[in-house]
Amino acid sequence: MTEPTRQIRTVRNPYHLTVNFKSGLFVLALVIIFGALAYTQFLVERLRDDSRHIVKIYTQIIARIGQDDPEGEYSFIFDEIIKRIEFPIINTAPDTTILSWRNIPGIVGDTLTAEAEKKLKKVIADMDIDNAPIPILYENTTLGYIHYDTDSKLIRQLAWLPVIGIGVVGAFILIGYIGFSNIKRSEQRSIWVGMAKETAHQLGTPLSSLMGWAELLRGEAEGRESTLRIIGEMEVDIKRIDRIVTRFSQIGSASDLKQHDMIPLLSELAQYFRTRMPQLGKTITIEEVYETNATPFINAQLIAWVIENIIKNAVDAIDTQEGRIKIHLSLQNGSVCLDISDNGRGIELKNFYNIFRPGFSTKKRGWGLGLSLAKRIIEDYHNGKIFVKDSNINQGTTIRIQLKKG
Repeated sequence: MTEPTRQIRTVRNPYHLTVNFKSGLFVLALVIIFGALAYTQFLVERLRDDSRHIVKIYTQIIARIGQDDPEGEYSFIFDEIIKRIEFPIINTAPDTTILSWRNIPGIVGDTLTAEAEKKLKKVIADMDIDNAPIPILYENTTLGYIHYDTDSKLIRQLAWLPVIGIGVVGAFILIGYIGFSNIKRSEQRSIWVGMAKETAHQLGTPLSSLMGWAELLRGEAEGRESTLRIIGEMEVDIKRIDRIVTRFSQIGSASDLKQHDMIPLLSELAQYFRTRMPQLGKTITIEEVYETNATPFINAQLIAWVIENIIKNAVDAIDTQEGRIKIHLSLQNGSVCLDISDNGRGIELKNFYNIFRPGFSTKKRGWGLGLSLAKRIIEDYHNGKIFVKDSNINQGTTIRIQLKKG
């Protein structure tokens, strides 16, 4: 009789769902923004075409008036006809003498002063670049020219309207995003703290019992060296579990930072992994390089957990039987820098930041919580920094921790 086949349901990583949703919203926002800009520019071009058409009509009217007044006394008519024009316009004689103007920014009044004439000539030059001047003709005689700019005050305001609107909406979105992000981070921090403290509480009682049983076994095994040695190893691991529980209970508590020598702490961790390495079936050399004996203000229990987590990830990333892990402590620009390097699989550039996000993991059975918690311990608790300093595929990775010098 064959066993029924079990169907395994694959659950998508919520991190990837969040990234895809955000990417979709971003693309949609870009489409809306560019659509609004394109439509506004379309309207602006239509208004500019209307302005050109209106100017041509005015020149035809002035030319017709000129037929009844061949002496060229048409400036009064020009002023009256274009009194309601909104776009900048300048009327000049055939010899470029300025006769009249309207809607020229910075020119107040109708008096042609030397300063006003200088500015108007510069405006005329700019106008003629974008729009060729329209001649006012009477039979075969040129009575003058009309220089104009199709961008009236209204058109300029319309052209800037979507930019201003998008800027205002963007500012509100940014403020809202910052506010909601802070709320989200606060909630996440509360969840982390609650989970850590509850875990510490749940482990505390059985751990105390294990310590008691180990002590009883030691008494029963009096005189049996092999058994006592095994019990000693058990006690070492129980103490490590006790330290882990202590670390979890300290998360979220008020900062209790003390000056601490990093070298003994790092050496102890390195030796611990050297002892446990044969159990992993790998030959990994752990190199220690200490260039400074600086004593930063740290919580030794939490920092030890962070470093242990990074070294574990380095061990997991090494696929070859002969691997290398380097622990390098140095002092740079007034900061204590701890670099942990390996010759493992490496990390893609796009994931340099993602590996510190909750739920993101490159491991098949990873939870994506270790480095996220490490980042909170370093940055929120110690006001330091943790980041991927360097990584190359199939060559290795270097994680850097920066702490303030004591």
